[in-house]
Amino acid sequence: MSYKYVAYDKNRQLVKGSVDVDSEQMAKDVLRDSGYSLLNLEQGRKPFNMREQLPALFGVKSSDVVTFSRMFATLVSRGTNTLTALELLRDQISNKTFQKVIQAVSDDVRRGMPLADAMAKHPDSFPPIYSRTIRVSEQTGNLESSLNHIADYIEKQNVLVSKVGRSLAYPAFVFVVGLGVVTLLILVTLPALSDLFMDLGGELPLPSRIMVGLTDFLTKYILLFLAVGATGVATLIAFMKHPRLRPKLDAAMLRIPLIGPVITLREMINFSRTVSTCLSSSIPMPDTLGLAVQTTRNLVMTRVLENVREEVLKGRGLSQILSESSVFPRPLIQMVRVGEQASTLGDDLGTISALYEAEIDKRIDTIVAVLGPGIMLFLGVFVAFIAVSMVMPIYTFLGQID
Repeated sequence: MSYKYVAYDKNRQLVKGSVDVDSEQMAKDVLRDSGYSLLNLEQGRKPFNMREQLPALFGVKSSDVVTFSRMFATLVSRGTNTLTALELLRDQISNKTFQKVIQAVSDDVRRGMPLADAMAKHPDSFPPIYSRTIRVSEQTGNLESSLNHIADYIEKQNVLVSKVGRSLAYPAFVFVVGLGVVTLLILVTLPALSDLFMDLGGELPLPSRIMVGLTDFLTKYILLFLAVGATGVATLIAFMKHPRLRPKLDAAMLRIPLIGPVITLREMINFSRTVSTCLSSSIPMPDTLGLAVQTTRNLVMTRVLENVREEVLKGRGLSQILSESSVFPRPLIQMVRVGEQASTLGDDLGTISALYEAEIDKRIDTIVAVLGPGIMLFLGVFVAFIAVSMVMPIYTFLGQID
C-alpha cells in the first residue's frame, strides 16, 4: 500500500512524499526511523505498475539483498568507506530495480544522510529490521558484524519459506495434473461417448447417467462455471484482506489440524529469530519487539506481540509476559526465562529457533505424507468412477445383443 505523508525533517523543513509499506503502523515506523516528525498520513492510490504487481519477476529479491549485504560487509572490513562501497556494489548488481535503489541510497548518503535513514526510504528492499540494525551499527561502529547478522537472518527466513514451498510443490503438482486429466475426460472424451450411448438407446446404468448429466451440465454452462469459480476466488481473496475478517481467518487457520501447528511453529521461529538477531545487534528490547510485530504474518500473533511490547515498556520481564499467553509454547518460555537470568537471551533464542526448524521439517513431512496419497486416492476414485460409467453401458449393450 502507498501512504502519503506530510512531515518535518531533522532541519525542521516541511517535506511531502509517500512510502510503500503493508500497514499504516509500518509507515509511521519508517518515517520515525527516518527522523521525520509526522504531521499527516493518509493512504493513497497508486497507478498500475507491472514491476510492483509482479515483484517475483521485476522486484528486488531477498537473495539480492543477502548478496549485497555480504559484499558490503567485506568491503567495510577492508577499510572501504560507506559511499565508495555503495558505488562499487551498485555497478555489480544485475537487478535493475535494486540497482536504482542502491543509486538512490548512494545519492542520499552523498548529501549527508545517515545510511540507515537512506535505506529506510526503501522498505520494499530493506525491511524495517534491516534499517534499524544499520542505525544501531552506525552508533556502535560494528557495521560489518551487523551486515553479516542481517544477511544470516534474511537467508534463514528464505530457507524456511522455500522449504515449505518445495514440500507442498509435489502434492500441488499431482492435484493440478489429476484435475487436468479429469477435466479433459469430462469435456472431450465423455461427450462423444454420451452421444453414442444415447443413439444406441436403452436405459443407462446409474453411474453412466450421473456422468452424462455432469457432462451435459459442464458443456452447456462451462462459462458460468468459470465465472462462479473466479468470483469465488476473488471473494476469498477479499475475505483474506478484509481488516475485520482477516483476524477471524487467521485464528481459524491456527485451529486446522496439521496446518495450524505448522503456522504456529513458523511464527515462533520468526519471533525467536527476529529477537535473537536484534539483540545480537544491540537493539533495545522494546524496539526489538516492535520489529517482531512487523515480521509476523498472522494477525493473532501480531496482537499478542503488540501486547507483549506494551507490557515490556511497563518494566515487566519478557518470560513472565509470555507465560500469561496461550500462544507461546512452554519450551520457548523456559528458554527465555533461562536467557534472561544468564543474560544470554539472544543466543538462547537462536538455539530454540534452530530446534523449531527441525520440528517444522517433521511437521511438513507429515503433511506431505498425508496430502500426497490422499490427493492421489481421491483422483483415483474419481477416475475409476468415470471409467466404470464408460464401461458399464458397453457391457449392457453387449448383453442385450447376446
